[in-house]
Amino acid sequence: YYKDGRKEGVVFYVSDDGKHGKIISLVEAKKLWATDAVRLTTTGSLSKTDGKQNMSKIKEEPNWSNNYPAFAWCNSLGDGWYLPSLNELRLVYDNEGVINDALHKLGKAKLKEYYYWSSTGDTGSYRGSAYYVHFDYGYGDDDYVYKNYNFYVRAVSDF
Repeated sequence: YYKDGRKEGVVFYVSDDGKHGKIISLVEAKKLWATDAVRLTTTGSLSKTDGKQNMSKIKEEPNWSNNYPAFAWCNSLGDGWYLPSLNELRLVYDNEGVINDALHKLGKAKLKEYYYWSSTGDTGSYRGSAYYVHFDYGYGDDDYVYKNYNFYVRAVSDF
């Protein structure tokens, strides 16, 4: 558990020096990655490792807070929160048991056996798609699907 007066969450990654890391939000929502109006837009949010970079790409889009609901929800949690990249979300999945134990002890909703959006979009013939991770106990697959699906969203932040 991490709390610094500005934000709180469950730690899912700690740097080698033990001074920095990443937390996942205590709350979640079910949101579209993008609305139908912009789902085919190539946003540049292509990083599989850096969700913060993907978030900054989305914020460059016109009317981003209305057109990209999953990103807007993460941003609404406060400064520094963002939609995790595919690899960050995989790391959350890899630590699902520990995270769920901490969420349960805090009286918060556990991660669900369902699909969670990453901030990693796709281009080419799949430009209307983005990556997700299916949090299915014992089998957390990832793939891409159309951006206008309602999947769960958990924000992450650095500390």
